[in-house]
Amino acid sequence: MKRIAMSACAICAGFLFWVFALNDDPSRLNPISIEAGTLSSDVLPIEQAITLGQVKGEDGRAVPLLIAGLSETTVTAVDLTGHGASADLDLFKILEEVPEAELVALYSKAVGEAGRTVTQDYPLSQFLPAAGKGQRHIGSGTNFPEHAEETTSSSVFSFPKFGVATPPVTSVAYDQEVLLDYEVEICARFDRDIASLADFEAARKGFFLCGDFTDRSTLLKMIDTDNFDSGSGFSDAKSGPGYLPSGPFLVIPVDWRDFVAQERIETRLDGALRQDARGGQMILDFGQLVEKVLDDSVSTRFLYQGDRYQLIEDAVISTGQVLMSGTPEGVIFMPPSLRHMARGVIRHVVTGAFVGQASGYDSVIASFIQDEFAAKRFLQPGQVVTYASASMGTISITVRR
Repeated sequence: MKRIAMSACAICAGFLFWVFALNDDPSRLNPISIEAGTLSSDVLPIEQAITLGQVKGEDGRAVPLLIAGLSETTVTAVDLTGHGASADLDLFKILEEVPEAELVALYSKAVGEAGRTVTQDYPLSQFLPAAGKGQRHIGSGTNFPEHAEETTSSSVFSFPKFGVATPPVTSVAYDQEVLLDYEVEICARFDRDIASLADFEAARKGFFLCGDFTDRSTLLKMIDTDNFDSGSGFSDAKSGPGYLPSGPFLVIPVDWRDFVAQERIETRLDGALRQDARGGQMILDFGQLVEKVLDDSVSTRFLYQGDRYQLIEDAVISTGQVLMSGTPEGVIFMPPSLRHMARGVIRHVVTGAFVGQASGYDSVIASFIQDEFAAKRFLQPGQVVTYASASMGTISITVRR
C-alpha cells in the first residue's frame, strides 16, 4: 500500500509539474500551407484592371493617381489632376471625371519609353488608405476552410466592424491588457449603395488589401462558443483604433471573380511568413457574402460597447462600407490545450472560484488568457507586421508601445 501511495504521489507531482512548472512554448504556431514561389507584388496591366490611389498633397488635399508600377520603396503613378480629375475625390469618382479611354492611353504612355514624361515616384508612406473614409464596415468570420478549422468554427458568419481605416504605412498601439492578433484580408467596396444582388452585379467593384487586428482577450471573454453567429464579442474585439489598416491601391478589375480567385495575399511578422493564401480559397465569394449580408439586415443581435446594432443600416451596404473577405489560416490564436484546461480547472478549485459566480469555463478562459500574456506569443512592442499582395500593394504596421 505504501508503494502504491508513493507511486500515486509521484504521478500527481509529475502531473502538477507538467501543468504548472513547465513554461508554455512562446514559439508554438498554427501550421500553414505555403505556396511554392515567393510572392511578387506588381501592378496589373490596364487591360485587366484599373489601379487607382491617392497621396496627401502639399496643401493637405488628396491627389488622385493612376498607378503604373511599383518597387519595394516607391510607387510610379500619373497625377490625374492634370487630366481632369479633382482633388479630394473618392477614388470611384475619378472614373466619372476621366474617361476610361484616357486612362488607358495614360497607362500605356506611363509604362512605355516616354513614361517619365507623365509619371512621378511616390513613397508608400505618402499614400492614403484605399478603404476611403467610412466608419462602419462588414467583417467576415472563418471564410477560409483552414482558418475555420484552427478556430473550431463550423460556418461563415458576419459582424459589424467599427472604425476609420489607417494608411498603408502606420502603427498600432500595444496594450498590456490586449492579446493582439493579426489577420490579412482582401477587402471590397462599391461605387453605389447595394440593396440587392442586382445592384451588386451592376456596381463597379474595387478591391484592396487590408488587415483586421483582433483583441483575442476581449473576444475570449465575450464569445459564444456554441454560436459564433450570435455576434457576441467580435465587434468589440475587432474595432479598436488602428485595427483596420488599408492598402494603398483600389484595384477595379475587368473580371472581378477571376481577379479575386487569383489574388495572393500573405502576412509576415518580422520577416517570417505567417499567412499565405489566394482569394480562390474563400468558402463564400464576394457575391455570396453580399447575399448573406443582405439576408441578415434585420437582426439587432450584434453587440458593440453595450449597444445592439444591425449588421447594416436600412438594409443597404452603403458606398462608404468595406466588405471584408475573412482571413486564411496562420493567425496567432490557438484554442486552449489540454494543459491549459487542466491548469484552469485546478485554479478554479484551489482559488475557490467555484463558490462564487464564476463557472469552470470562465476560470479556464481567465487562466488561458493569463498564460498567453506570460508566454508573450501575441504581438509585442517593436514588432513589424507586413501584409502583402500580388497586385493590391503592401501594408507595413509597427506595434508601438
